[in-house]
Amino acid sequence: MREVDYLLVGQGICGTLLSRELLQAGNSVMVIDDHSPSAASMVAGGIINPVTGMRMVRSWMIEELLPFAKKTYEDIGAEFGVQLVRLCPILDIHVTQDARSLFVDRMPGEQDYLHEEEEGQWKEYFRFNYGINRIAPSLLVDLQGMLQQWRSKLKANDAIIEEAFDLAHCTIAPDHVVYENIKTRKIIFCEGAAGGQNPYFDLLPWTADKGEALIVSIPGLPRDHIYKQGISIVPWKDDLFWVGASHDWKYTDLEPSASFTKSVETQLSYWLKLRFEIVDHIVARRPANMERKPFVGLHPLFSSVGIFNGMGGKGISMAPYFAHEFALHLAGKISLTPSVDVRRFTKILSSKNYG
Repeated sequence: MREVDYLLVGQGICGTLLSRELLQAGNSVMVIDDHSPSAASMVAGGIINPVTGMRMVRSWMIEELLPFAKKTYEDIGAEFGVQLVRLCPILDIHVTQDARSLFVDRMPGEQDYLHEEEEGQWKEYFRFNYGINRIAPSLLVDLQGMLQQWRSKLKANDAIIEEAFDLAHCTIAPDHVVYENIKTRKIIFCEGAAGGQNPYFDLLPWTADKGEALIVSIPGLPRDHIYKQGISIVPWKDDLFWVGASHDWKYTDLEPSASFTKSVETQLSYWLKLRFEIVDHIVARRPANMERKPFVGLHPLFSSVGIFNGMGGKGISMAPYFAHEFALHLAGKISLTPSVDVRRFTKILSSKNYG
């Protein structure tokens, strides 16, 4: 039987960054992942936006999260000899006069992130009536590139099993876990949207969220900015752009919806002065939750079972910081941030009969 310190289920952004932190701390790991094409990490746009929402407020903990994420992705890129992250300002192209007024009103209190923008240079590319402002610094991460590089490293070190995880093959003991022919001190579930069906954590306040985006060719559009007008146009790989994304909390399937394609195509036809061609339509389930705070830590009743999940659309910014914190916590060096510690749900998780 093979023994490892930690068994991680899932190699999305959470499983990737946590396994890296654990390895850097001198632990041995094994990752189980079936490489699902509908995993949120595989189709995410890769944006870290410091100011979000209709009210243009700072994202939670962004002062700590943004610089930590930037350094983490730079370090991973340096390890593989590639660039995984770059500064990429967001141009907020206002849909209404009210939207512009709100942005302008917020600028004095958010001078670190909200800025004026010269409009003239963008009239060659876009139709707009209510002006443009800039959000910066913001980051663009090559998330798919990072996941592929890390998967290759795990393969080279015989540290990944490329198959679906089956909980029926798992035996949980207080001080260890056995999965098939692997014995580990702890199993950490980094399953993404599948976490809502995990019997150890299904009572957490998950919420279902289907996201869709289009991959679009837009020859001539500069690739040094992200463009936002309700939807976002984001530089993607192979000189393409990622355009999206939608949120559907009442979805019944993970099939691409014709209504989304039509809506985006209609908006791009009006907004863009350049020709464009839709080349792909991607769909994923997001691991969202009602609190919009991650689920991090060990189960209150099962000390050998942990979770690192529930980050929704903010995983790109939050996962680096909290993966580092979780690894230190597992080593007994620090406590978790209370607002992310899964033990804040001790009462509800303890109410279940786990058989």
